[in-house]
Amino acid sequence: MDVALFGAAGYSGLELVKLLATHPRVRVVCAASDANAGRPVAELVGRPHPLKFVKTADALAIKHDLALLAVPPEPAKEIAAALLAKGVRVVDLSNAHRASDVYGLTSLFSDRARDAKLVANPGCYATCAITAIAPLFENDLVDGIVAVSAGSGVTGAGRTATAEMSLGEMYGEVRAYRVLKHQHVPEIEAALARVGMKPTNRVVMTTHLLPIARGIFMTVTAKLARKATGLIEMYRTMYAGDPTVIVGDAPEDVSLRKVVGTNTCLVGVASDDEVVVVTAALDNLLKGAAGQAIENMNLMAGFPRMAGLEHLARQL
Repeated sequence: MDVALFGAAGYSGLELVKLLATHPRVRVVCAASDANAGRPVAELVGRPHPLKFVKTADALAIKHDLALLAVPPEPAKEIAAALLAKGVRVVDLSNAHRASDVYGLTSLFSDRARDAKLVANPGCYATCAITAIAPLFENDLVDGIVAVSAGSGVTGAGRTATAEMSLGEMYGEVRAYRVLKHQHVPEIEAALARVGMKPTNRVVMTTHLLPIARGIFMTVTAKLARKATGLIEMYRTMYAGDPTVIVGDAPEDVSLRKVVGTNTCLVGVASDDEVVVVTAALDNLLKGAAGQAIENMNLMAGFPRMAGLEHLARQL
């Protein structure tokens, strides 16, 4: 299958370049980056690669079967419309289509991706939060608000982030951002509504920038609607057979070091009679972006879901 990459020089785009270079059933026919057009892709990925970056307009003219968009929302809308008009299928990593098209959270909603013309790849915080919270709503265990405290490495802000969000400026620093207005909350609540979240429930997520390059760590706290036992087994049952979700023996088992560089979301859960606490972690550029996009591409093409991703698996 011939694949085109748009936004190929961004953090997620470069991860896509590297993953697709070894995919057994895909050929990358172009890698678009207007700012780097004419530059060898190998210079940015740090390994041999046959392509040079091309301009977006040139990439649109090259014949391909499926496109992966790692560009901001407004360009994503324009590029997706042009591609769909040509019959090209699309996986969009931006938030441009998450409210209206097939939502590609592969651990819960993979069935709809197979026949979709466009799949909206979930956000990194959303992937982590929905994975951590969904079993609670699926089993009607939440009373009221779900509080989420989460931190991300600086790559979550993208290559175009301001200087104060660079790793050098963040050394020794932690700060909250987008308090009570994070763009991933509506998509988190919309996805959770599909597994039992009620209008009386709410997700309040406070995000923090951490002095690390990549990874998301999250702690979820909620009041229980009733006493719950066997939560670990409940989580393991819900994600049984999913190669990308691992449920640990305790919340303390979850750490960034265990997931960075993998396509895995690691989850831990514990409760007393009143409160449940869930921790979760993933690599924001892999399971939170490029890795899950490859999963969605595979599902759309009829390939095994983990084709080209097997080397990222980790047994914990």
